[in-house]
This record gives sequence, C-alpha cells and structure tokens, in this order.
Amino acid sequence: MVTDSRRQQADALLKNLQQQQGGQLKIFLGAAPGVGKTCAMLNAARERMQQGTAVMVGLVETHGRADTEALLQGFELLPRRQLDYQGQQLTEFDLDAALAAKPALLLVDELAHSNIPGSRHKRRYQDIAELLAAGIDVYTTINVQHIASLNDLVLQISGIRVKETVPDQFIDSAQQLVFVDLAPNHLLERLQQGKVYVADYAALAVKQFFQLETLTALREMAMKLVMSHVDAQLKTEQDAKARGSDYLIKDKLLVLISNRRDHEYLIRIGRRVAEKRQMPWVVVWVDTGQMQYQSTQQRLQSAFALARELGAQTDILRGPSTLQTILPYITEHRINAVLVGAGTKRVMQPWRKPLYQQLINSGLPLEVSVYRSGESAQQARVSAPASGTFGQKAGYAFGALFTAAASALALALDQWLQSGNLVLIFVLAVVLCGLKYGARPAIFTALLSFFSFNFFLTEPYFTFNVNKNDDVATLIFMLVIGMTCGPAASRIRQQLLLLKEANRYSELQRDFAQQLTVIHQTDELWTILATQLTQALRCPVHLVSFDSDQQLIPALNQPLLALDQAMIDWSRRHQQMAGRFSDTLNASQWTALPLVVQGKTIAVIVLQFPATVQVLRPDDRDLIATLSQQAVSVWQRISLNTELESSKLKAEMEQLRSALLSSVSHDLRSPLAAMMGSAESLQVLDQQLSKEDRNELLSTIMLESQRLDRYIQNLLDMTRLGHGTLKLERDWVSVADIIGSAKQRLKRFFPQVDVEYEAAPDLPLLYAHAALLEQGLFNILENAAKYSPDGEPVRVWVSQQGKVCRIEIEDSGPGIPEVLREKVFDMFYVVADGDSKRHNTGMGLAICRGMIGAHGGSVKATSARVGSGSRFIVELPLPETQAGD
Repeated sequence: MVTDSRRQQADALLKNLQQQQGGQLKIFLGAAPGVGKTCAMLNAARERMQQGTAVMVGLVETHGRADTEALLQGFELLPRRQLDYQGQQLTEFDLDAALAAKPALLLVDELAHSNIPGSRHKRRYQDIAELLAAGIDVYTTINVQHIASLNDLVLQISGIRVKETVPDQFIDSAQQLVFVDLAPNHLLERLQQGKVYVADYAALAVKQFFQLETLTALREMAMKLVMSHVDAQLKTEQDAKARGSDYLIKDKLLVLISNRRDHEYLIRIGRRVAEKRQMPWVVVWVDTGQMQYQSTQQRLQSAFALARELGAQTDILRGPSTLQTILPYITEHRINAVLVGAGTKRVMQPWRKPLYQQLINSGLPLEVSVYRSGESAQQARVSAPASGTFGQKAGYAFGALFTAAASALALALDQWLQSGNLVLIFVLAVVLCGLKYGARPAIFTALLSFFSFNFFLTEPYFTFNVNKNDDVATLIFMLVIGMTCGPAASRIRQQLLLLKEANRYSELQRDFAQQLTVIHQTDELWTILATQLTQALRCPVHLVSFDSDQQLIPALNQPLLALDQAMIDWSRRHQQMAGRFSDTLNASQWTALPLVVQGKTIAVIVLQFPATVQVLRPDDRDLIATLSQQAVSVWQRISLNTELESSKLKAEMEQLRSALLSSVSHDLRSPLAAMMGSAESLQVLDQQLSKEDRNELLSTIMLESQRLDRYIQNLLDMTRLGHGTLKLERDWVSVADIIGSAKQRLKRFFPQVDVEYEAAPDLPLLYAHAALLEQGLFNILENAAKYSPDGEPVRVWVSQQGKVCRIEIEDSGPGIPEVLREKVFDMFYVVADGDSKRHNTGMGLAICRGMIGAHGGSVKATSARVGSGSRFIVELPLPETQAGD
C-alpha cells in the first residue's frame, strides 16, 4: 500500500509538471448553443488584456449575433486563411499565422469544429494542441454533446448522433473548465427571439436539441462533467502533496471488442466506468485468424483510434479462440473487471454459450459487465458482409464441386469397396473444404455429401429413401463425421494461418536482426530498414534521415510535393504520425512515422500504401514499430561508437598537441637561444673579439638558423600532408641523382659522417617529384647520421625487385627494438635514448612516410644486416613501361 501511495504521488507530480509545461488551456463549457460561452470567453479575455496580457482573437464565430460582435471591439483579430474547396472560397483558422504571431493568449472558438479538407489537421482541437505545445495560452468553447465518451448517451437522450467529438483526454488536460449555464426555459426564449440562431436555423434547432427535456438532460450532464473535473484536480493535488487517505490497490478494466460489430459504444462506456472508479483500462481485440475484410478492418481501426483518444491502452492478441486467448492475458495482467458486449444468438451453433457466460464460468475472480447497444446504436451499426456471416461464397461452390467429384469417384469404386469405405471419400471432401474455406462451407459440404451418398449409393438408388438399417447407420455416421471434421479442419486452418503470419513476422525480424549485426554506418542502416519494410508491407518505403542534412533513403526519382514535405516536417517537429491514415495533413498520399530517441527525431519513415488499402492494419503498425525499435537501438550503438571514436581522437589530438607544444618549446627555443646569445656577444663584445671568435659566432648563428629553418619546413610539410594539399609535380628522375643530392645536404650538417653508396647496374628512372622524394630520403639519412657512432659510415643500397625500386639505408647505431619499429613513424615520437634525442623532433620519419606514401610507395624499419643498428627499406613503384624491361 505504501508503494502504491508513492506511485500515485509520483503520477500526480508528473501530471502537474506536464500541465505546467507549454501553454495553459481554459475551456468554456455549455449544455447547448446560445448559453453564452463565447461572450464569457471574450469577457474573461478582456480582463486578461486589461492586466497587460497580449491577447489576440484567432477565431470567434458570432453567428450574426450583434451582442457578440460588440464584444469583439478592441481585440486584435487574426486574419483568416483562404481555402479553395470544391470550387468555393472558404475561410478557416490560420494556424501558421497564429504560431508566427505567438501572442500570450489566443481565443479560438468552437473546439469540436472539423477543419476544411486540405488543412494541416483534421480537427480544431489538434490545432489548439499545437498552439499549447508552442507555449501559447488558449481560451476555447465547447458544448457537452461534443465530448467523445458521452456520444452514445447524447444519442439516447436526443436521438441524434453527434459526429464532431473531442477526446476526453484533451478535455482532461485543461487547467480550467468553466461551466457557462443558462436555464433551459430562458434558452428557449432566446431562441424564439432570434438571439441564438437566425430564423432559418431556429426551426431546425427546435427539432433537434432545443427541447426542454433534452436541454435539461444536457445541462445535468455538463454539471456532472465539471464536478468530475474538479474532483479529479482535487485528487491530483492531494496525491501530489501526499494528503490523500489510505489508498487501495486499483482495479483494472478490460474492454473486449469484436471486429464484426460496432463496439465504439462499449469503449465509451468503458471510459466512463474507468473515470468514475479511477481505474486504468485497456481495450483488447483477439485475432483468431479469420479473414479480414476492408469494412471490418476500418471498424477495428476506428475503435482503436477512439480508445486511444479516450485514454485507453490498446492491445491485439492472437490465438485459436477468444476465450482460450483472453484468459491467460487476464491472469497475467491481474485484470479483475471485464466489459463485454452481449453479442447475438448463434443460429448455426445454438449449443455454444455467449462469451460473457464463458467468462463467468471460467472460475477466475472476475467482475463481468455485459452491455447491449440500444436500438439507435443498432441502426447505426455497420453490418458485416454476407460472405463474412456465412463464410466465403466461393467455398460453397467448391464444396458442391468437391461433393460431385467425391460422388463420381465413389460410383466408380462402388463395385470394389464397401459403403463404409466409400464414406471416407466424402469425409475427405469435407475436410478439404474446411481446410480451404472454413467451417460453414464445410458444414454445407457435409450436408450435401449426406444427400449425395443417400441418392447415389444407398438402395433404392436415385431416391432419398433408405431400406437397410446398415445404410441408415452409414448415413448417420457420415453426417456426424462430416459435421465434426469440417469445423475441426476449419480451426486447424485458422491456427495454421495465425502460425504462418506469426512465422512471417518472426522471420522478418530475425533476418533484420542478422543484418543489423554488421551495420556500422547510419546510411546503411536506413537503407536496410527501408528495404525490409518495403518487402514486409509490399509498398514503397523511404526514410528521411536528419543525421546531417535532410536526406531521402533510398532516393526518389522525383522530389516530394510541398504537401508531403510539410507532412514530414510536422511529423519531425511534433514526433507524431502524420499524412494518410492520420488526422494531420491527411490529403497526402504518404504516411509519416517518426523515429524518436530521447526526445530527438533522428529520422522519419514515409510509406505509400496502395489506394486500395483503406486502413493501416494493427499488425503492420506493430511490425513497423518493432523493426523501427531495432533500428533505433542500432543507431544508438553506432552513435555511441562514433562518440567513443571521437573521444579517442580527441585524446590522441590532445596527446599530439602536448607533444607538439613540448617539441616546439624545446626545438624552437634551443636554436633561438644560441642565435640570440651569439648575436648579443657580437653586439656587446664586438671590439674585444678576435676574428676567429667572431667567425665562430657567425657560424653558430648560421647553423642554428638553418636548423630552425629545417624545423619550420618540417612543420609545414606535415601540415600539407595532414590537409591533403601536397601536390606531386612528377618528372623522370634518376635514383642516383636524388640520393646524391641528399648526400650533399647531409654533408653540410654532418661533415664527419661518411655515406657508402652501392647501386645495381641499369637502374630505371623514377617518375616522381624529385624534391619531395629527396626530402624523404634525407630525413632517413639524417636520422641514421644522428644515431651512428663516430667513424661508422651510413650505408645505402639501391636495387630493382620486380616492379619496385628498393632503397635500403642502414646505420650502426643502437638499433630500434622490434616493438617500436612501427611507432617511430608516429608524429613527435622519439626513441628514449638519453641525451642523443635532444636535437630530434620526432617529425622526420613521419614526414618521410607521408612523402613516400604520396608516391604510392612504402617505408619500414628493421634490424641491420650485421651487428647492431637500424635498416630502413624504401620501396617505390616503377612505371609500367619500365618495370618489365
């Protein structure tokens, strides 16, 4: 009980938080037109305007009433939107203009209004929901007969089915519900005086809602609704502050609907029961594998849409029978109240008990409530197709054909088989018909087989008389077996269809999951998801990705229409379904479903179902949701990997930056310090220095400036390599010339180091950038010279290995450990060798690999052929014209 109390407190706090976010909604509720809702709304808005609030009238319907028009004076009016509908120019509330103006308070009359086809939303309350989400406060009006859950009750009171309704869930979201009241007799007087409707409409209104008993009943309904709303707000405040009394564990209501009957009235009753008893509720339909027609699919979709509008959860179960499927569900979800329709008598199966009776006899601790729709609701009920009541029409024709074939075969075998064996031929026909077309055609086939067997195979032949007792027993046996096997075969068929459909979805999900395991790019993920949905739904499916720029995957041959693009943008912003099969921009031929991760829309699925498809099946919706959820999980994995790679790259860049700063601070400072010291000595001690000392200082300045120039050049080369701006101006050059030039440069900086050069005869020319190639080889020679002991030469070998020119440079230094031979080519990496690295920046070998790689070659480090030391092997590709010489 403590846990339940805490949960109620958390739910109440969450509800308060949700109401505080966005704009505030205030609804002026009346029992009928003319009670003064619009006037009360305008007067309340004028008070807000006098307090300094920016108020704008989005839309107010005056219906020609002078007093209402007078109240509009002083308000800023929002221009209406002009729409062309069936050749007529009509005006409608301009939602985009209201969002652009974004006043603090907007007045929008007639909440239950249906928008003109072609508008963004189908209903005006959806426009207001978008205004509230944008942070705009809204005042609006509604009559009690437009509340969705009261639709059937209004029908019983007035005999009129109100088509324009507003979901109770939207009414519940209002922060204030103001009841505008007027006594029924006074309202009738206003109607007669022409203050409600003009004369043409007044006479019609008297025949509809404007009758004393009807107005009184509607007034009572409005009062109860406002009281219920106030009680709910009070309870929410008490729960949020934990001031409520001891709370009991709530019941849970299950509303069981059928696709063969109009059960919307049952859903509305369920809403009222759940609201009155403050209990969660769920609407369930059981798919037993029977054929679904367009009318039944539309009816089922409409029922589920209504249930979601009224705040219920919806679920679809699959099983061989409703009772066998629903009982485990009731036990698992701890449901203790079931609301079910009374149903109709089974003419074909009078021995079967109604479903509610089976639930009562199930032995579960259930409260079963049974409701039967009124006569007016029955008149509005959409009848099932004739083929849906009696099975498939083709089944009867094929049943007759199967019976004829069985009769012909039995007559042919009559001389060799006994009548008891011939019966099996007819039973086989019954079973085949049941497996193919269902129970009712199978029963028809069994009866037809009975008469055929009697007519053709029992004495006296070609009559329906029976003389032998054995033949009578045979006929009865055949009829019982046929009547039993036919429905049994039908049930097997239904289970097979259910299993086949379930296996199809399972295989689709399994194949999709296998494909997702090897995906590492978001574009590839969206392509596979679109392909899988296209195969599953048998219609074009595309995804609009928002990873960088908006991108349609796979691409369309022609761009989307402006309406389709607006649908996608709305679905992305509001994270709701839009387009066909929805109430938002449903003039589009496409349907948009957003993929949302942590409040962010990462992509939008757009589907184009054929025109013959009139409803989005719940199975298809579930499949789309399942595959989309799997894709979202993979997208999160890819995003996480990308973030990890980015973090790793940032860490490496930070390490590189630290190494660069360290290297720059050392290698720039050392030559600059030497140059500054020598220059200062020349300036201060100019007269006291000998010519030899002066030349030595000048020589130091020259050498250190050259070393500084080489360092800066190395930085520039690395920048050019890193940004890909290094351009190769190739020409035919000799390997000997390049190495000779590099040796001369090395001699200027390391005059004490000898270079031993050995080349194979008849070496081909290289097609390369001579200066860059020389710089790369010079960096290796310089590295070898730094680490070679005094008196030890640097050895260079050049040879041709097939289509490759191979250059080997070897020193006699301490060598490079095997584990570090690849790392020496990293930026700013220097082998730890004490003071010998003091003039090494760690960029030379990295630059060398970049320049050699720019020519399509490679460079690697290994051990010397003899003794200690390192050997660098450079391989450069030879042009095709010379490689084969």
